[in-house]
Amino acid sequence: MTEIFFLSYNESNAEKNWHALRERFPHAQRVHGIKGVKLAHQRVAELARGEFFFIVDGDNRVHADFNFTYSFTPQKDTLYVWRCLNPVNELVYGYGGIKLYNKHLLLELQRPTAVDVATSIAVKYEPVFITASTTHFNETPFEAWRGAFREALKLTLNLAKKPNDKASAERLQVWCTAGGWRPHGEWCLLGAKQGREYGETHRENPENLSLINDFDWLKSHFDFLHSQSTEALPSMSL
Repeated sequence: MTEIFFLSYNESNAEKNWHALRERFPHAQRVHGIKGVKLAHQRVAELARGEFFFIVDGDNRVHADFNFTYSFTPQKDTLYVWRCLNPVNELVYGYGGIKLYNKHLLLELQRPTAVDVATSIAVKYEPVFITASTTHFNETPFEAWRGAFREALKLTLNLAKKPNDKASAERLQVWCTAGGWRPHGEWCLLGAKQGREYGETHRENPENLSLINDFDWLKSHFDFLHSQSTEALPSMSL
């Protein structure tokens, strides 16, 4: 069976998701606490014995009917991404989804300022149209803000490169408008709007954009933005 890696950093629900994964798949392995998205992914690649392996993010809960099998022959130059449910705005696409990586492509990643590590490693990006998991990224105000900020920024950059990308435009609109009544949904909306603004402001500066892969910087940026804000902010209650 293809190796499964659970990749976590500081997600508040990581332990719960990890134990749920191990209960069904005892051979799953965990990589935890490595700072930087690129370095964490490359550590997984170093540990992998096979040419291909799955990565499950720390805030992702795998659905009971998904068993990490696939009917296609994976290609070395392709990243495969399963569909994932967003519990705040109900979008279903690759955000937060389970990914099938090629070991050597990930080890050879040479773009230190890549904004999206996943899409930057492969020549081809192949969605797998099976909804395999739910990303519980909205467990706390900061985590909801962080997930939305990062994704809205990426969608904003996609639109800057491809103004006619209807999928990115529609998804960005939903991120910025839908689900405010869900748990920490208001923080998700705020993060999406601020991520969109950051992407528009810094889209010509790769180094500033790549900071979204540093979760410590994201926490500092979150604290700074909201210490400076004169607008009413959502409640921080959990």
